[in-house]
Amino acid sequence: MFMKTNHKKRLEELILIIVMAGILVAVFCYQNLSAISYQMYTSDSITYEKGKVDQIIEEDLQLEEGETNRYRGEQTLLVTLKTGEQKGLQIVIHNELTATHNIKATEGTNIIVKSDTPEGIEPHYSVFNYDRSMGIYCIIGIFAVLMILVGGLKGLKSLIGLLFTLLFILLFLLPMIYQGYSPIGMAILTVLVTTVFSMLLLNGFQAKTWTAIVSVMGGVLIAAIAYYLFSNVLHLTGYNLEQAEELIIIHQNTGLQVSQLLFVGILIASLGATMDMSMSITSSLYEMKRIHPQLTGKQIFVSGMKIGSDMIGTMCETLILAFVGSAVTALLVLISYGTQLQQLLSSDYIAIELLHSITGSVAVILVVPITAILTALFTTKLNWKQRSKQQS
Repeated sequence: MFMKTNHKKRLEELILIIVMAGILVAVFCYQNLSAISYQMYTSDSITYEKGKVDQIIEEDLQLEEGETNRYRGEQTLLVTLKTGEQKGLQIVIHNELTATHNIKATEGTNIIVKSDTPEGIEPHYSVFNYDRSMGIYCIIGIFAVLMILVGGLKGLKSLIGLLFTLLFILLFLLPMIYQGYSPIGMAILTVLVTTVFSMLLLNGFQAKTWTAIVSVMGGVLIAAIAYYLFSNVLHLTGYNLEQAEELIIIHQNTGLQVSQLLFVGILIASLGATMDMSMSITSSLYEMKRIHPQLTGKQIFVSGMKIGSDMIGTMCETLILAFVGSAVTALLVLISYGTQLQQLLSSDYIAIELLHSITGSVAVILVVPITAILTALFTTKLNWKQRSKQQS
């Protein structure tokens, strides 16, 4: 019996992964057919290629005052291009190290070369940055290995779910918003699709999974309501974002709905915490019901509220501190400007960060009673059905 159940579960997971892959392929094909027609800045003559420093022909560097490993000055580099149409070509690049562009090369350093080759004019090459691609791949690989080593099969399924979510955002959400579709509608659809498939893959076609999915969507609804209320109180829309000028130019060419963009960022940022909270409470309550089937709906609800109250503090702190951490450099700059308290509190930056933090936290807080109520209702109904079958 156990072998049959296990085989059925593995078959369901395989079918689910195939469906997820099919969705991504379909979305990718659709986006290729309706390719983005507008780009703000285009230059067919500019490419970014990988290169390797073969030799430091000449350099004049001085150590920055107060620094131990940061230099200013100039370098002349002999570089071999490793990618692109000019792969294998050796070129000489003048590399200037300044306060903001500080790429110090040594023999063997892998760099990204900005290649500007307009027709009829001598090409110009410059050092864009270090080639970080291999480092990024290694870091992602370490993360994936740790997930699988510690989480086992669950860790692998979590990785697949995360990959699906990221690809769906990149292939569906962003292009659809860019082309003028409703950011709010597209964001909610993205959350629905990614939540359903990620949770089903991770936890299977169980009652607790569907309970958690409904709870997460309830949390999304709460986030939408909280965003609407708070953004009106603070007089904030997507037009208050830092990149508003660029977004307005895109809007004039593609119909991008700038005013709704703020909500998209808030919803995506708080989704992970909402899913975590909902699934943790649901799993705990269903396990309690399995061990103690005599528990009433009221007892399940009270237990859910107690479990949730223990998690609320750390979850909200995680959300708020994540935004505070990302704001540290901006706050330091504001302090250096001698920003007054009234000016600081009324700035777009602080208001947007506050809206991000509080809206996500409100969704996490209120998903607790939503999850507790739904689990109490579903477990009670499930228990009633089981008793009816036994009596018949």
